[in-house]
Amino acid sequence: MQSRVLAILIAVVLALVATAAMVVYVNGADRRALSGQKPVYVWVATKPIPMGTSGEDAQNREMIDRVPVASSAALKGRVLSPDQLKNRYAAVNIVPDEQLLLERWVGAQDVGGRGLLPIPEGHQAVSIGVDVVRQVAGFVTPGDHVNVAVTMPEGERGDQTQYVLQDVQILAVGATALTRSSTQANGGRVNQGKGSQTLTAVTLAVADKDVKPVIFAAEKGSIYLTLLPPNAEAPTGSKGKAANESDIFGGP
Repeated sequence: MQSRVLAILIAVVLALVATAAMVVYVNGADRRALSGQKPVYVWVATKPIPMGTSGEDAQNREMIDRVPVASSAALKGRVLSPDQLKNRYAAVNIVPDEQLLLERWVGAQDVGGRGLLPIPEGHQAVSIGVDVVRQVAGFVTPGDHVNVAVTMPEGERGDQTQYVLQDVQILAVGATALTRSSTQANGGRVNQGKGSQTLTAVTLAVADKDVKPVIFAAEKGSIYLTLLPPNAEAPTGSKGKAANESDIFGGP
């Protein structure tokens, strides 16, 4: 019995020694591959980068990193700095450990779908009409993230303003949005509060569960967009208390 236990222990020790020797050999092979060559640093994907991901998001979400490789392995046309990815989007799906090539990152106008960024899984593209003031004076562009607030009539309580969406991506901006009433009444000019404004179609990536509330808000309420900074964290709590007239003028 003791001899059998001893044989098992010896076998385990030999297996561990063999594994350690293999690791040493592989590491040595890597060093030998780099010997005689000056290593260079390249930017690679550290995790899958879906098509349509912005360069800023890829960097902020730690999807890319700089690693050393043999000079002979560095690809021509590679990304030399994350600054080159500003205002660019992945034109294809990029797999982990793939070197970043500048030709695979394009402007929003070159992304498939005539400027419409890819729709994330579990989302739908929904367009709403927003005048230039309510879309941050026109500074909202594809790839940006915004909050969507809506002011709705609330009967005896008066009008109330509440977020209907938070941290939602802009897929496209463009085309003049004409409501049914505006088409019939004033030839494409839409009244929103005081004066008239031409509405612009802003296309949002809306989660499946939020599509109907967004459409209802666009049909019945007045929508306002707020622009988020590139590194803003997605909200984890509620959308907060609705605002009404008493928040401005005080309660009774």
